[in-house]
Amino acid sequence: MNKYIFFFLVVIATYRLYAQEALTAIVDYNRIINNTTGTSFGTHYRLYFDNETSMYERIGDAKKINKNREESYEPNEEEVTERIMKTSLPFSYYYTNIKSNNLIFRETIVQKSYIVQDTLETIPWKLQQEHKKIANYDCQKAIAKYRGREYTVWFTTEITVSHGPWKLRGLPGLILEVTEETGKYEFRAIKINLNPKTEKVKDKLQQPDTKGIVDLDKYKEVIKNKAKEERAMLLASLPRGAKLLEGCDECPDPNNRSLERFE
Repeated sequence: MNKYIFFFLVVIATYRLYAQEALTAIVDYNRIINNTTGTSFGTHYRLYFDNETSMYERIGDAKKINKNREESYEPNEEEVTERIMKTSLPFSYYYTNIKSNNLIFRETIVQKSYIVQDTLETIPWKLQQEHKKIANYDCQKAIAKYRGREYTVWFTTEITVSHGPWKLRGLPGLILEVTEETGKYEFRAIKINLNPKTEKVKDKLQQPDTKGIVDLDKYKEVIKNKAKEERAMLLASLPRGAKLLEGCDECPDPNNRSLERFE
């Protein structure tokens, strides 16, 4: 009889432990692109996740922002000075499933939408000793090279999932802030909801439709041709006799126009 009681107590304790660790949450991020002209543009993304699955999706148009204002971790509409860069094409998303090692994402590249099959790579994070507070969470610094760029991130072990914005993940806590080595790209958490409606999150975590999906090799080819195609489109839009300024110190680097850089 004592054996059955002991077994029952172990089952209950295990269930309670699992229930405490299970988590569904929503975090809003601002993806920031800093241009060489000094202007910055932010795009609103939202990360839905549980312990094993995440969906990071764009939910708004890009907007010009004033980065001189003090950073806020709640959306601040006063920072928005101009709505720009609207698109009629489907918004991008990044779906991950840790259990199946699956990564599916959709991006628009030179006015074409692609759904791509990828995998969850192990990112070689190097943990640093520095800590700082972000939205009242204690965060630790980590650095890694991934897909042609070096990233510095701040993550919190107070939210014990290995997710983050875009494709960045694999740390012992949620990533809340990201900066990239050239200074062009940033990701910043602006709102954290640890108690959302569970059904809403579960609905978002369904694997997306993969009709027309392409493999990573095709995606790499498209990325490599991106600068060339964008240049051709820009030349075609110039008035007759106008020339495109290229190769100058102030000119945008054609190799720094995509988040992922493949050799």
